[in-house]
Amino acid sequence: MIKMNLQWEQTRYLSAMIYNVNCTKKSQMIAPHKLFPLPQDMFLGIGKPKSSSESFEAFKKKVDESLKYKNRKKWDV
Repeated sequence: MIKMNLQWEQTRYLSAMIYNVNCTKKSQMIAPHKLFPLPQDMFLGIGKPKSSSESFEAFKKKVDESLKYKNRKKWDV
């Protein structure tokens, strides 16, 4: 099964390379995972967002608190 998945990955990669050779502009090039989906893509997490809006808001809150603390100490001297 793993060998078959690797062969499909190789086929997809080679297909993308052949397609990209014929492109005249870099914007026309395509990544192998965008050429056609494979069943193992869902296990690799390809195409998923790297973070959620909740994690972004939590990070932004930490940064804002840190900056507020840093600026407060600067003016208290």
